[in-house]
Formats: sequence, C-alpha cells, structure tokens
Amino acid sequence: MTRARREILEIGERLGFVRPRVARIEATGRDDFYARWLADGRAGDMGFLRHHVKARLDPRTRYPWARSVISGFFPYAPPPPPRVDWRVRLRGRIAAYALERDYHDEMGERLVRWARAIEQLLPGTRAAGFVDTAAIFEHEWAARAGVGWTGKHTLTLSEDVGSYAFLGEILVGAELEPDPPAVDRCGTCTRCIDACPTGAIEPGYLLEPRRCIAYLTIEHKGAIPASLRPLLGEWIFGCDLCQIACPWNRDATAPPDDRLAPDLVATLALDDAGFDARYGATAVRRAGRVRLARNAAVVLGNAANPDAIPALARALREHDATLVRAHAAWALGCLTGEPAARTSLEAAHRDPDESVRVEVAAALER
Repeated sequence: MTRARREILEIGERLGFVRPRVARIEATGRDDFYARWLADGRAGDMGFLRHHVKARLDPRTRYPWARSVISGFFPYAPPPPPRVDWRVRLRGRIAAYALERDYHDEMGERLVRWARAIEQLLPGTRAAGFVDTAAIFEHEWAARAGVGWTGKHTLTLSEDVGSYAFLGEILVGAELEPDPPAVDRCGTCTRCIDACPTGAIEPGYLLEPRRCIAYLTIEHKGAIPASLRPLLGEWIFGCDLCQIACPWNRDATAPPDDRLAPDLVATLALDDAGFDARYGATAVRRAGRVRLARNAAVVLGNAANPDAIPALARALREHDATLVRAHAAWALGCLTGEPAARTSLEAAHRDPDESVRVEVAAALER
C-alpha cells in the first residue's frame, strides 16, 4: 500500500494539487463547537451550512465506505497591487481567486480524474472528490493531513504556499498511511486581525461571517447593514485584505490585471446578458447580477466622487431590482452636498417600494 499511496499522491500533483497529504477518517470531535457556531447565527444566509451536519462532523455517516481522506492545495495567483486610485477612476475590486474560470468547475473536473485514477489503481476501492460546496470540513482535514494549519483568519496556511489556494478532498475507501498533522505557526502574529476593516476576525481563531466583506458581497442576500457599507471600501466581490497582510503569503509577481478592478459604473448597469458574458464562467456568478450591482452602488458611495452621480441617479430611477435602487439611494446620500444628488433623491420619494423610500429619506436626512 505504501507504493500505491505514493502513486496516488503523485497523480494529484500531476493534476495541479500541491502538498497532497492523507488523514485517517474519524469523527472530528467538533460537535459542540459547530452547534454553538450555528446557534449563534454565524451561518447567516449560508443555509447550506445547516445541512448534513452529521456528515460534516463525521463523513462516515454519509459515506460509510470511506476510510481515508486526501487533502491538497490548488493554488492561485496572489492579487497584484492596484495601479489606479479607485475613488478617482471609479473602479471596484474583486478577490484574486475569482479572476479566472470558476474553481468549482476547474477543480471538480480534476478531482473526478484523480478519483477515477485511484479506483483504477486500487480495484474494488471507491473514491470521490469534493470541492468546498460539499459537506466536508475542508480546513479540518487539511490540518489533520498536514497540508497546512488553520490560521487566525480561519484559512489554511502552509510555509511554502501561504493561503492563496483552494482546498480539494478525496475520500478513499482504503486505509492509507496518514501523514502527521500540521503545526500551527501563527504564533503571536495578529496582522490579519488588525487588517480586517469590519472586525470580522475575532481572537481565538474565530470568524464572524456576518461582518466579513467576502460574506457581505457574495453570500448575503439582502440589504448590507448601513453601518458596514463604508467599511467595504472598494470591494465588490470578496476581499483579500487578511491574506495580503499575512506574512506567510508572498507578494504578487504578476503585473496588475484590470479585470481585478472593474469599472463600477459599467458594473452597476449590467443586464443579465452582460453579466453572463462577463462573469458567467467565473466564481463571480455566485453573487449574481443584482448583488454585484448592489455592491457596486455601495462602493460608488464610498468613492464620494461626484462623477458617480449620473450612474447612481439612473440606477435609483430605473434599475429593475429594489435592492439596487435602495443602495443607490444610500450612495447618493454620501454625496448630498452635491445639488444633483439631492435632486435625484427628492425625485425618488415616491418609489413603489418602501425599503427604497426609507433609504431615500435617510439619505436626505444625512
């Protein structure tokens, strides 16, 4: 089995997975922690985290044939530094991982090939691959297998890869020799905690997703809390700030890519066809057109640039989504020193939706 184990891990490496390691399947022992986490409401709008709880805590409850789990990194390029003043140029920012083809599709295909190769190598053995949409505690298994430790920002870190990587898992119906678990090397460093503008990263390796910019811009379905909107800065999809601050991550070597800093006015105006053409093959599709436009409206407000007024006024007047009109009203409220912004808000006091009228009133009051 030692030789087969080596071949299995080499197959994963050829498929692009870095530091593939093995852990023995067993109960995680995280029952009480996860129950408290859910009871505290930290799942927010991520309803999928309330599903298959038993399987998350012990994969054997759903996959009784599983005996081992292989975990590995699938790296992506660190974010190059922005080269424009986003407030002047009205440019937003998306997380670096969402730049290319959706990792769920890319990794999913490679994990299927890896699992099939394992089944051929070990006849009669089942194997199945999982990306982060499955009921698998990926960070837990990565730490147990020695891929990396869970950092204070709750992402998996390693000395050589850092945290700019996705995690993939393969459940295998065979006893493979496990690797030693990872050692926590965060020490006394708190750079990720200090870098989070919303205070989402809490002491004790805890994250409050409902304050996390990535959650707010991607998973959160409703209105972004008004107190948190200014803290989004320029981020319209995801956030890299805690990773940029982490000393285990290397600086970007690639040149700046304009796709990471999309035009906010154009983003706000996207229709379904335009959204699909621009983002349909990327992870940005998870947010959808309406939420992305909502985020763009907030960032235009944060820019406090009068050049944004025509686009925001048009969105407040014409956008088909109530959610976007409401956030456009808030954004115009950041510019009420400008007569054109006040005029647009005053004209919207008869919007058919109460939530928009409330935002308009609050904006005019500010």
